[in-house]
Amino acid sequence: MALIATPFGVDLFVAAGDAGISASRFVKRSAGAGATVRGRRHPALRAALVRLETYFAGRPSRFDIPLDLTGTPFELAVWQATAALPYGVAVSYADVARSIGSPRAARGVARALSRAPLALFVPAHRVIGADGTLKGAGPRSLRRRLLAFEGIRMY
Repeated sequence: MALIATPFGVDLFVAAGDAGISASRFVKRSAGAGATVRGRRHPALRAALVRLETYFAGRPSRFDIPLDLTGTPFELAVWQATAALPYGVAVSYADVARSIGSPRAARGVARALSRAPLALFVPAHRVIGADGTLKGAGPRSLRRRLLAFEGIRMY
């Protein structure tokens, strides 16, 4: 597991299992400075740390590492399609629905992304409304900051 400082005022918790990255979520900033890392030998965790360092340095990074995702077949399809989105590109919920062969499932895509288990590795923040606005983000959400960090303009 790793606890990584981010430029967003929170830390990113990342864990890996046998099949790849199994958990990642933003957590309240810890009192300690720097990253806390256990299991540095785990290949997926090691790869994740390198890519996260690149990402947080503001350089485009693709998180092309094994992900250990558990969900319904529909959720898995949504999360895999979203994980493939390139840095700095935003698409609509309808775009994701079409890409997985369910063109009328934009609301289902939104629901699946609200349950996305791997922050940043499944970049749900890159999926926005068809009108180009941010949908479903609460006032404490990091989505707007993540989009701005990646240079994605919102309407």
